[in-house]
Amino acid sequence: MHASIQFDKKDRELLKMINDVLDNGLTTSEEKEVLSTSLHPHGIQNMVDTHEVRMALAVINLLERLGNNEGSRERLAALKTLHNEVVYSAQTSFKFNTSRVLIQIMKELVRARGNVEEQLKLIHDFQKAAAGNPRIVRHYLTKYFLLEMPEEWNQKTLDDHVHDSSTRGRKNPTYLVMDARVKGIRRLSVVYYNFIDPNVAFELMEAASIMGITVRIGIKLKAVHNGKYLEFIWTPRGFTGPHSIIEFLQDPKKEEKRKNGPPNRLLKHFITLTKSTSPQFALSTNFLNFR
Repeated sequence: MHASIQFDKKDRELLKMINDVLDNGLTTSEEKEVLSTSLHPHGIQNMVDTHEVRMALAVINLLERLGNNEGSRERLAALKTLHNEVVYSAQTSFKFNTSRVLIQIMKELVRARGNVEEQLKLIHDFQKAAAGNPRIVRHYLTKYFLLEMPEEWNQKTLDDHVHDSSTRGRKNPTYLVMDARVKGIRRLSVVYYNFIDPNVAFELMEAASIMGITVRIGIKLKAVHNGKYLEFIWTPRGFTGPHSIIEFLQDPKKEEKRKNGPPNRLLKHFITLTKSTSPQFALSTNFLNFR
């Protein structure tokens, strides 16, 4: 059966808008207003478009920015727009699980570019799920192998060793955090090799702050012991937000101490305790303060 008969005009209009954004970016002033972080979803944006259209544009805008080489500021702004739309505009008590499903459906829609019928099916699914009906949302959670998470966002879920695109991963920090949210993960430990770019650290921590995820940064270091390399992961903690970790990483007074101070003493102490001759092991520590 032809797609124009299977799907209504609303589905086709929304798909056309999304594909236009995918092909050309945000071109109209109305689209830009919908994604403005300075406008509240319950304010003037309600006069511009429906909740479903705003959610679709917010998700697709984020996915597009995650997939290109734009700067972290644009990615974080897109993430904040999506978060605001979910928190303030959704007319359902099932809003967090609904947002996870909507992001996943849009990811599938981007992958289906070129297959109009498949995209129309996904748009129809998106429109159904956007209303936030728990029964419908649970159906799509099952379809995409996502566990239902409590709306209080207090579940005990974690991934204590992941990488972003700065090392071995494929996703930039914002994408990594968004994907963790879709999977229902509340705590991440992101591991870097030897050092971390302060700009990368800021993007990671800011994205986590927006999405309500706790992030720890681990730095994998190597040392020679008995002629063999030992590996350990140093995981500092105690930061109050994205800016505090930047101040920590950029403080010139701590630079020399980071190179020759507590981590070396810690490794020596650990070796003394274990007397290990194994060529490789991992150590995670909470050491932070440099004296």
